Amino acid sequence: MKLRLLILVTIIGFAAVAVGWVYERSLRAPEEKSDLVIRNDIDYFLTNMNYRALTIEGKLDFQFHTPRLEHFPHNDVSRIEVPSMQIETDTDPWLVDSLAGEYQHANNLLRLTQQVVMQRRGESPMQIYTESIRFEPDRELVTAESDTLIVIPKARIRADYAEFDLARKIYTFTRTRSVYKNESS
Repeated sequence: MKLRLLILVTIIGFAAVAVGWVYERSLRAPEEKSDLVIRNDIDYFLTNMNYRALTIEGKLDFQFHTPRLEHFPHNDVSRIEVPSMQIETDTDPWLVDSLAGEYQHANNLLRLTQQVVMQRRGESPMQIYTESIRFEPDRELVTAESDTLIVIPKARIRADYAEFDLARKIYTFTRTRSVYKNESS
């Protein structure tokens, strides 16, 4: 009889401890998890970053701002979120915004993708809308390799391919469709 009582008390004791543990776990606040996900294939990331590139003469060449940049050491490329860039020229600067980007450090090449808007203000304003551009700072060349809409005060031009040589101010378009506005009528 005493052995049965001892076994019963032991079972009830373990049950009480288990119920207490479950109850205590349910009362604890859930562990807070960070919204920030840090990948293990990057060597660094920067938040709220401003990047400025200078020419050999020490003048500002271009600059961009991004809320987040992640650098991948394997291919020396940085992924850029929602970049906003300014390209300096002898006259009016070009402003470029997009949803995503990638900077290839070794080649000094910047690719901007997803809803790219490039605009120049001043005496001869121009706006360019496309899904992807490639900016080569060493050549001062911007290339839009997808459907592109160019808007100037007197015209709207659609092109399958556009190239903007910012140094020489030569703009080349391929397979265009244009609508011109005649202000005299």
